Amino acid sequence: MTINNYIYIITALVLLVTVILLSKFKVPAKKRLRRLIITFGILAIVMFTLRVALFPSLSSVKSSGEYKYNSEVIQLNDQSRTETYKNDGRCRKLSVIVYYPNDAKVKANSCPLVVFSHGGISNKMSNVSLFKELATHGFVVVSIDHPYHSLYTKIDGKTIMIDSGYMKELQNEDSHSDIAASYQCYQKWMRIRTGDINFVIDTFIAESSKTNNSFYSLVNCNKIGVIGHSLGGAAALGIARQRSDIKAVIALESPYMCDITGFAGDEFTWNTEPYHCAIMNIYSDNGYPLIESDNKYVQNKNYLFNEANVEYYYVKGSNHFTLTDLVRKSPFMCSVIGGGYHRNGYETLKFINEKSLAFFNKHLVN
Repeated sequence: MTINNYIYIITALVLLVTVILLSKFKVPAKKRLRRLIITFGILAIVMFTLRVALFPSLSSVKSSGEYKYNSEVIQLNDQSRTETYKNDGRCRKLSVIVYYPNDAKVKANSCPLVVFSHGGISNKMSNVSLFKELATHGFVVVSIDHPYHSLYTKIDGKTIMIDSGYMKELQNEDSHSDIAASYQCYQKWMRIRTGDINFVIDTFIAESSKTNNSFYSLVNCNKIGVIGHSLGGAAALGIARQRSDIKAVIALESPYMCDITGFAGDEFTWNTEPYHCAIMNIYSDNGYPLIESDNKYVQNKNYLFNEANVEYYYVKGSNHFTLTDLVRKSPFMCSVIGGGYHRNGYETLKFINEKSLAFFNKHLVN
């Protein structure tokens, strides 16, 4: 647990003792005032207890690399695009966090670049344990907040919350009842997210050529990978279709939305051209059954058993959200929104870290 949670526990215990003593010694003397103080004390105890129970913030997966790492949050402004979710003509602005090795032994332009895209309702901090693991092994990892898709982000010093219209789209979208509406949503979401990822990659490539340019100078532009969870994984796969410089993609339980070319009746039509880069899919108990039952997972089934450059892992006992660090921040929330899970959350994240590191080492380092 974090130090804040220990403070909450201690505060709740102090309040509990105080309430008991006030009740026992009838202090203060006025009964109404005493009841009011005791009531507020009990409410505070309940709130602190719930805070610790719901969000214990358990320790993250221990990193295994030899390098120390650092992280920085920066804002990148894409002057070539207008913000989709606002009509004020302003450009698209992104908040990203960069994890990178901070060690004198790491040479300039030697680190593979890995760009991460978060899930449909999440933010750039969703898989920090993985970012740290990769950074300690010599990777530069850039995780993007997709504004108005992210739960919250800060742009120009102001907090931007998730867009209500986008939330409604996520809640109402059903490719089995209205495939045309779903196709439109997929096209819109992927256009925004792949645009963000492309802009970040292009920015880091351009900045990496400048001498002594902070973490930018560490990047090797010939070794680029992309990873994402859920909707972010779909965008990561889409980037591999758009760019020839992508060497490896990891999709954490994601359909191949960018491979959908249209629809006929109740089924989507697909781009079935082979990928030029290596791909790894990871599934949980939530996503793996969809390969046989969901029309937007047809491409996942096509690539389920592939002897070429596509591989997959099925983490039995996990759920969609235990593939992220939410399982360490709030196991309760993971269970409620993900439908329960049986595999230890720490072990699931450790497995993802190990497989992701091995995959990127194979296709980006070696």
